[in-house]
Amino acid sequence: MKSFFKNIILILASIFLVLVLTMILDRVLGNILPKPFPEGTHDLIFPPLSRQEFASVDFKYVVETNSLGIRDREIQRPKSAGTYRIIAVGDSYTYGWGVNIEETWLRRLEQKLSLTNRQIETVNLGKPGTGPPFYAEISRTVVPLLEPDLILVGILQGNDIASSGSEGLEQMSSGLVRWTKLLYPNFVRTVEMIRLTRSLETRTQERPPEKTTAEDNTRWAANTAKEFYEKMSPEEKQRFDNFDASVKQAFFDGLLNPYMIDLALKNKHIYTLTLNPEDPWILQCIENMAKALQIIKSVANQSNAQIAVVSIPDGPYVNEVAWKNIQRVGFDVVPEMLSSDAPDKVIQIACEKANVPCFTVSDAFRQRKQDPNLFFTLDGHLTAEGHKLLAETLAPKLQRWLTKK
Repeated sequence: MKSFFKNIILILASIFLVLVLTMILDRVLGNILPKPFPEGTHDLIFPPLSRQEFASVDFKYVVETNSLGIRDREIQRPKSAGTYRIIAVGDSYTYGWGVNIEETWLRRLEQKLSLTNRQIETVNLGKPGTGPPFYAEISRTVVPLLEPDLILVGILQGNDIASSGSEGLEQMSSGLVRWTKLLYPNFVRTVEMIRLTRSLETRTQERPPEKTTAEDNTRWAANTAKEFYEKMSPEEKQRFDNFDASVKQAFFDGLLNPYMIDLALKNKHIYTLTLNPEDPWILQCIENMAKALQIIKSVANQSNAQIAVVSIPDGPYVNEVAWKNIQRVGFDVVPEMLSSDAPDKVIQIACEKANVPCFTVSDAFRQRKQDPNLFFTLDGHLTAEGHKLLAETLAPKLQRWLTKK
């Protein structure tokens, strides 16, 4: 009987020793072995190596994508040892709709942050028309590939809560897989990078580079506007006919986003829907946003990266001029929007549920609530001056947080 227990103890001790030795091996070799990276061009977000020009009644700007299909400069892979890389996922307010890439809040942030013996580098992963589910999905691909030190999640007030939708998100992995990642993080990362590399290199590139002029895109927008107008219901057409003549003309000329007008006619209450954090639908959207943030956090942890959320101000909630202008394109508003803490609060609640830090900048924008230069007049997105204010307000908060970390 004693020999039986001795054998059991010996077996358990052997298993424990093997476990410890393999964990040590994982840590040692994981920092030495070269990581696989996919070669060639890839359309991670947009068609790679594209150049497009856009023009509207409010702006004119150029979009260029790199070989990975990201709206940014080329990215060094693997990342150099002296680089502190910050990637930002978000929608058109992170992407920089209406401004050139150098004018975006993320690129301006790069110039304002500093770390001892580290070079700050930012990568813009914004994509117009997306929401938290997409932010989680793209993070699964780009985080292992780009090796960020920090993931910033740009959450737009109001819209991103609504776009979280009513559907739940797929959970990251089983308990066994999570334990394997915990015990052998470098091995798991290497396997995932091999899988990702093979997937990217073997799949057929679906979208070739796009080369379009402002005239091309204006023509497309005008044709889309015409199609939307022809499909409007009698009620929608009546509402549209009551718009300012300048708004209607810009719409038909292709100088105003036709999808914004279509949204206003189909859901004019979109800006006021998120003002009640206790609404059952909003509560579900908060839960879904929290799940998306938890997925991004899990991905970040696997790559030894940090994560933080930036609550990005939308004009009607922080600026009187934008509040008035949004009514010109068909959206409903209420006066309390300009002073309510709900736009930030619902984002903060989701962050608390996911245990993710959240930075807000609404106060700085509300201090300039009568400034007409922070948001585009009809389009509504942040202007270059708005991006500048966001970066100037966020930078010292993020700098203090990074220094503590």
